[in-house]
Amino acid sequence: MKTIKIFFVLIMLASLILTACGAPATEPPAEEPVAEEPAAEEPAEGEVVTLAYWSMWNEPETIAQVIQGWIDEFEAQNPNIKIEPVWNGRENQTKARTALAGGTVIDIVDQDADQIAGGMMTEGLGYPLNEFLDQKALDEDVPIKDVFYPGLLEVFEQDGNIYLWPYMNSVVMWWYNKDIFAEAGVSVPETWEQFLENGQKIQDAGYSVMAVEGDVFDYNMFIYAYYLARVKGKGFLLSAITDETGETWKDPAIIDAMAEMQGLWDKGLIPPESEGYVWPAGQTTLALGETAMEMCGAWLPNELAETAGPDFNWGGFRFPAVAGGVGDINDLQSWLLAAMIMKDSKHPAEAFEFLKFMMTKESQSQMAEVALQGVTRVGVDWPEQIADGAAAAASAKDGLLHVDGGTAFYAEFTTTVLNQPFLDAFYKRITPEEFGNTMAEKAAEYWAGQ
Repeated sequence: MKTIKIFFVLIMLASLILTACGAPATEPPAEEPVAEEPAAEEPAEGEVVTLAYWSMWNEPETIAQVIQGWIDEFEAQNPNIKIEPVWNGRENQTKARTALAGGTVIDIVDQDADQIAGGMMTEGLGYPLNEFLDQKALDEDVPIKDVFYPGLLEVFEQDGNIYLWPYMNSVVMWWYNKDIFAEAGVSVPETWEQFLENGQKIQDAGYSVMAVEGDVFDYNMFIYAYYLARVKGKGFLLSAITDETGETWKDPAIIDAMAEMQGLWDKGLIPPESEGYVWPAGQTTLALGETAMEMCGAWLPNELAETAGPDFNWGGFRFPAVAGGVGDINDLQSWLLAAMIMKDSKHPAEAFEFLKFMMTKESQSQMAEVALQGVTRVGVDWPEQIADGAAAAASAKDGLLHVDGGTAFYAEFTTTVLNQPFLDAFYKRITPEEFGNTMAEKAAEYWAGQ
């Protein structure tokens, strides 16, 4: 893909040079014909259209088997369309870039939505879906765009265009042991103050309160980013990331939010040994009934199913509201899996027919029941272990992105600038004020070098 990027840069530079060196202003140069994108090909009557679908799943995985089942049924219902899947595993986007650079035509790719949004979508390799969104769903008399949970289809919107088609939905919430909550005499908190009070009662009942993973930036960032979103609303953390002066990192909200994170350690809500944990040590304490809860995606109960056993009483609740904050308690982060039609597909209309098929209630129910995953279509039952996630998704007012969009759109900044200072502050190696000052300095240096 670097080759493609360089190619586009050279084309742009060439255009600028030609414009600067053209005829004098009194004699404007003749206009060059504008190159158009290759038109989609209309298949001849009776012709079978073959679509290449490159996937992030490995063929033996349960989710891949569900998707293969979708393909088989779709082909049976649409004999004029054949789908050839390529099961690439987690390096799918990298492999697809290499193939595209070599001239391979790919019609559909799937990947973690943050990754594909910050990668292929941002690089202009996706096909905008807007022209299709008012088509009726295959199994309901409503526009296909209206079958999604609130905010999911638009969360990665770019310049007014929709490119990503989310089909799997791991809502990020507090996943907890209902039996421990009952024993401690606590209910689901609505406010941060209630959350802290619950923590003391859970400790008094003899349990650890929160599981955290010492070596996982993402899981720890879930807590901080949610708190900051409840205080300042969606987009504030992203505004700090994109501030080329770095000064936003000194904002009192940034500092105070980190002070609250450090307060979790001071109050004993996070066990002191957690800093040395290597995943999955933290979540294992939850599965073994030693810890009450963990902030994570809805994959957690499925991931811990064998260790926790069938009788584990799972629950989930939203990140609570913060007094005086402007963020809505119903704003919900989802870790999405999404498909994208490629810009150079010769058959985007046929490819979209398959995307619509992904969103039938039957297809989504198969993902929920067989793969035990949360889904993106309303009106589909989720597995019992994560049923609270479905309720949260249904009441969501707006979708939140991981690191407020930092992972998707500023991955290099998030990885090389934010990661280490954040972990140092989260684990109290530096003060909240030092975190703000360090980030201000490092952010300014980073943007000055861009």
